[in-house]
Amino acid sequence: MLALLGASSLEFGAETMPVASPNPLRLSSFEWQPIGSPQYVGEPFRITVLAKDDSGRSYPYNGSALLSTSRGLYALPTVVQFRNGVCDTNAIVTIAESLTLRCYTDSASGVSNVFRVLTGVPRRLVPILPGEQLAPGTRNGRAGRLSPQTAGDSFAFRVYLTDDWFNVIPLRSDSVYFGSDDRFARLPSGGQLSNGIGTFTASLRTAGWQRIIALPALGSSLRPDTSSAVNVASGPFKEMLLVAPGETLLPGDTAWSEWETPGKTGRPDTQFLRRPFDVTVYPCDRCWNVVIGPGDTISLGSTKPYASSPEVGVLREPVAFSLQVNETGDNFVWVRDSLTKAQSYKTSLHVRSRGAMLEIDAPDTVRSGETASVRIRVLDANARPVVAALVLTSVPYGSGRMLVPALLTDTLGFATAHFLCTPSPAAERDSIRVSSGEADTMFGIFVSHLSDQLFAFPNPFGYNLDRALISYHLRRAMPITLSIYDPFGNEVWSRRFRQNDAGAKSGDNVVYWDGRNKGGRRVANGIYVVQVLGTLHTGVEYKSRYRIGVVW
Repeated sequence: MLALLGASSLEFGAETMPVASPNPLRLSSFEWQPIGSPQYVGEPFRITVLAKDDSGRSYPYNGSALLSTSRGLYALPTVVQFRNGVCDTNAIVTIAESLTLRCYTDSASGVSNVFRVLTGVPRRLVPILPGEQLAPGTRNGRAGRLSPQTAGDSFAFRVYLTDDWFNVIPLRSDSVYFGSDDRFARLPSGGQLSNGIGTFTASLRTAGWQRIIALPALGSSLRPDTSSAVNVASGPFKEMLLVAPGETLLPGDTAWSEWETPGKTGRPDTQFLRRPFDVTVYPCDRCWNVVIGPGDTISLGSTKPYASSPEVGVLREPVAFSLQVNETGDNFVWVRDSLTKAQSYKTSLHVRSRGAMLEIDAPDTVRSGETASVRIRVLDANARPVVAALVLTSVPYGSGRMLVPALLTDTLGFATAHFLCTPSPAAERDSIRVSSGEADTMFGIFVSHLSDQLFAFPNPFGYNLDRALISYHLRRAMPITLSIYDPFGNEVWSRRFRQNDAGAKSGDNVVYWDGRNKGGRRVANGIYVVQVLGTLHTGVEYKSRYRIGVVW
């Protein structure tokens, strides 16, 4: 019927209705609805794109298309979706420019109107080092390749005030301050940007990968930002650095005075007379970074007599010396170059003496229950007395003990120890050990047991124990009178024992005295006489006296 009418459409009054072709046309182009201007970086705005066929009519496209700007890939999302020929979605632009948006596939494309995109809210301070460039509109914000730096050399770098997408914010003069991974970096104390950009000078001193940090003023809403890591190379050989035990390397150090020990930190450990210790010599650049040395022959120097092993070394890599100082006191050590005659600054070392030898004066034999004096002298490696040396004494074998195990020597190197010979049922040989510093020795004392004699333990007593043991041996049981007299012969305490009672039996007898008189009061400090008297009808069978000291 349509063929008979000779028409491709039906007319209804003034309107016509198109009739679909049995072979639809292909997707040919995209038509954009106008985009308002301006837009802002990072802020979403609405886009509407229509799919068209070869005849410019709507095309029912269901699929995806790519989205970009006339300046590059600065639009998000990068892929948009069409439904029934329409894409209606939100998009953002990340670069501040006047530009157009483009939507395209393999067979179709379309460009929006030109509109302006303004920078976003100021967000960060971005440091850009030599070799790099700011890359606005990107996620990283940086392009290019950093130029390596040399420790101590100055270089210029820039700081930009940007939005979240690294677009420079113009017409701003914000303050900026600086920090670095390199604790010894020489940085400007601060500065101001001009029109959102500032150029500054710095030098990095510590070899390795380092960064510079741009910091906003206190109270600012801006975020600090860190530069890319730049490789800082060591400079040429310049200094020799001697490091003693207790010191550690401090590459990049900015100290310059000798008393500040440039290039290292810590205080040298105290060393001992004629005792070898290790020191290491490092070849360094002007910033105290360790480098390859010139290969010159080096040796050590000292203000006091010394010996080193080896005597000389080759300074290409760090050289270790075993150093021995032969005099006590404050000493300075340095390293010198035999070729150039140059020398390092001096390192202060304190050398002190300690025990290397012991002289012992002690009795060969002592009586059980008595206290023996042991005189000790401590000498250093030069056979000189050691003042205020710690002396340790002990009794590893035997029943005796040292009253004060730890002592200090006097100004002549002497210390007096006291060995307490604990009462024992038989004679024995006790071993006494004495040590001080590196010196250690052991000697023996024979402890005799005179069972038929009177003795008291401890002697003196009072400050150590509040009573003394009084022991005596009777060959037969008998009545006993035990009396204690003061230095003037006055009896201060006495006790009588009947035959075969405890204290009057055949064999060993033990009686305790608490240092009190007949009235129960403590006696005065001093030397007292203990007398034990045993009598039978035949007369005096046992009589013995013994001195005992009381010290409260």
